[in-house]
Amino acid sequence: MIRDEYLRRLVDAAHVDLYLSAVDGARIYWPWRMQPVHEASERHRNACESYVVDSSFKDESITNEDALDTAYAMDAEMVVLADVWHDKDETVTAILEGIELYDDHPYDGKVIAPLQPPHDECFLELEGQVDVYAVGGVKDAGNETRIEAARCVRDVAGADVHLHGLGYGATDAIAEAIRTDPKLLDSIDYSTPIQSANGTDVAPGKERMSVVAARAAAQLVEDLRKFSPYAEQPQPEDLRGEAQSGLDEVAVRTDGGGR
Repeated sequence: MIRDEYLRRLVDAAHVDLYLSAVDGARIYWPWRMQPVHEASERHRNACESYVVDSSFKDESITNEDALDTAYAMDAEMVVLADVWHDKDETVTAILEGIELYDDHPYDGKVIAPLQPPHDECFLELEGQVDVYAVGGVKDAGNETRIEAARCVRDVAGADVHLHGLGYGATDAIAEAIRTDPKLLDSIDYSTPIQSANGTDVAPGKERMSVVAARAAAQLVEDLRKFSPYAEQPQPEDLRGEAQSGLDEVAVRTDGGGR
């Protein structure tokens, strides 16, 4: 990972918090991590600053109580309650039941309510119930569908509500939409860096995952930059200025700075 001062520069500049939702053996330090209940671990929790426990929606045996218990055990900053894929009414019911559990649970972190389509209607039925809302049900949809889903919630929720994009990824289209409208989303999650880095060209054997993690770390940094003003297309005069500045710096290092 790059030196902390440069990572902090990107963290401070980025318009979104970029959560890594993948297992890497806790080899990477990354500020934001999200893991489902069945993958949550102290090692990964300690390799970040903000940790989110997801409700493992693909495993129906894992309940909201399991998610809350795990979030409490992990001292997680946030927990995602269970939803029902593409069923708005059942999702609202499940989340309201989860909120009842939360009210009597020792976990006192923030609760995330995942929204299912129609997302704006789902939000309105849950408005004011939780700390964070997440646009769900569009992980496998195209960029435009995901962007429009976020926009329709933002239009009814307003700019002050924390809105997360579940599985939104860091595609060029998503990044450009957020640079154009920084209030569109506050955070997103994805697993792409680990998936992309875990290729067949990495030789098998011990510590193979360290190579995968190093590659993934580079992509995480690159993707975080895409969500910041640093990725905006510079004007020709800016490029000339940067190039000259770089040459001047090299000259100082190589000739002793005139001493």
